[in-house]
Amino acid sequence: MPSPTVRIVEVGPRDGLQNIPTQIPTATKLDLIHRLHQTGLKTIELTSIVSPRHIPQLADCKDLLQHPSIRALGHDNNPDLRLPVLVPNLKGLEIAQSLQVREIAVFVSATEGFSRANINCSVEVGLARAREVVGRAVKDGLVVRGYVSCIFSDPYDGPTSPDAVLRCVQALLQAGCYEVSLGDTLGVGTPAKVRRLLDYLTNSGGIPIGALAGHFHDTYGQAVANVWEAYTCGVRVFDSSVAGLGGCPFAPGAKGNVATEDVVYMFQEAGIETGVDLARLVETGFWIAKQLPAGEHGSRAGAALAAKTAAESSPAASRQSSKAQQAQGQGQALSPALQWALIVDAEGMRLFRCGVNLKVVLNRPQNGNALTAAMIAELRSVIDSASSDPAVSRVIITGTERFFCTGMDLGKGSTSVAQGVESSEAQFTRLTELFEVIDQCPKVTIACLNGPAFGGGVGLAFACDIRLCTKAATVTLSEGKLGLCPATISKYIIREWGVAFSREAMLSARPVKPQQLYSLGLVAEVAENQEALDKQLDTLLIRLRRVSPNASRMSKDLVNLAWKHAGKDEQASGIKALFQEMMRSDGDGAHGVREFQSGRPVDWDAYSQKTKRTPKARL
Repeated sequence: MPSPTVRIVEVGPRDGLQNIPTQIPTATKLDLIHRLHQTGLKTIELTSIVSPRHIPQLADCKDLLQHPSIRALGHDNNPDLRLPVLVPNLKGLEIAQSLQVREIAVFVSATEGFSRANINCSVEVGLARAREVVGRAVKDGLVVRGYVSCIFSDPYDGPTSPDAVLRCVQALLQAGCYEVSLGDTLGVGTPAKVRRLLDYLTNSGGIPIGALAGHFHDTYGQAVANVWEAYTCGVRVFDSSVAGLGGCPFAPGAKGNVATEDVVYMFQEAGIETGVDLARLVETGFWIAKQLPAGEHGSRAGAALAAKTAAESSPAASRQSSKAQQAQGQGQALSPALQWALIVDAEGMRLFRCGVNLKVVLNRPQNGNALTAAMIAELRSVIDSASSDPAVSRVIITGTERFFCTGMDLGKGSTSVAQGVESSEAQFTRLTELFEVIDQCPKVTIACLNGPAFGGGVGLAFACDIRLCTKAATVTLSEGKLGLCPATISKYIIREWGVAFSREAMLSARPVKPQQLYSLGLVAEVAENQEALDKQLDTLLIRLRRVSPNASRMSKDLVNLAWKHAGKDEQASGIKALFQEMMRSDGDGAHGVREFQSGRPVDWDAYSQKTKRTPKARL
């Protein structure tokens, strides 16, 4: 795609959500951010570090900013991605710096009434605070963006003087802001007002047009027209919010920001590049609208494009409906594809998120997805973090291209074999801890074998709870061919396969075919190919929504008790403890039984996202 000639600053996660009274789960906000990133947006305002008393919706700002997936987004691997965070004062700056934020935004009001209502001080004091924050931030190497609110009118003082706007813009640029966003907070602007103000700022005030951005609200339906007028005046940066979310808690009656879909559509139709995938953006807009209490969607272009897509696909939809009815008659179920958002793209591994589901994709296809020491450490860290994260219910492990995982990396300079006792001990510890953390993970773990697995890759799959595979996915305990043995994985292989079958497979080092694994109950499903495997995974995850995450964890504990302590006192006492836990009045069982008595099935994914908070990150 050609380089963008306008830059869109997506403010949905902060400005779009901040005025919603019902608390949005942190997991939903994280999902939104990653979906927006996948559309190609290069600037996404994440949140604001403010007092939860003033903006309760953003009380989870620290949890969000220190989440591993957000830290990964802000890594140096994404040098073109900007993730600004709004900060009101020096305390907010210090918190942002402690959370490794690299870009902040400061804000002032051009008018006295709004300034006192918003930040409880005069414009002069607000500017002094902003200068202090900008000066400290720039000195410490942060990038700073500025906002000026109420550029056309104040809900308390009436029309805004252009001189007042100029004063604020000059102060922010002189302090060190690289650009200043002009905010029509009440949405009363018109194209004529936009042109007059920009002419005044640039001609009379000497402000470079390249240092200005537009932030238009759509209260009177003028926002898109105002964006276009500002563009014709030379502005090339525009703030917008997916699905038109937003408003201002200090400006009663103000509608949402201009919808990102409407802005992208307008520029795209004019042949002006934004770098944004409009189809994905429309999907994201409707997705986030469904997650919110009111379910409102404010993008006219988004609604029209979605309706057009639905109409164009209606014949196919009818055929799909017919297939679904036929499949249901045969006892099958067809499920819609889940939408996965890439949250980490690291060397050798990629992480995807879909609601409460986390997918780990081994990504060294040129080496058969063999595990390096760094990948082992990263995978262990990911599973360990997911284990304590109530916003995650399931972890999926799969591979890229031909192989699932060919085991440990045995290349020159990579293997620990014959490298001495110290190297051997380190590798033993790494592998033991990796398989142990997967085995002990309280979440449901699923291995999707997209292709053959060898050695340690087999152990990776069979330390998991459930396995799916393709017809090409043979598994081979190949260590014997190299003079080795499957030492660290043996406890999991023997537990799952049984003694006799494990012994024969280890001694023969033969490929075990998927059909045999399925006949022995060692894989749940065998798919024709990768596409079918993806569909099987989606179907399984949708089915698992009907099972409480806590119930899954307790069921796993029961299996472990039977494996480790069958017939012993430890098993009896463990069963009693789990029985008492499931009978608690504040447990998932109480909620599930109440819903059953009311005749309502429980979507445990939705329930978990509403009731669980994301803990402090461990990565």
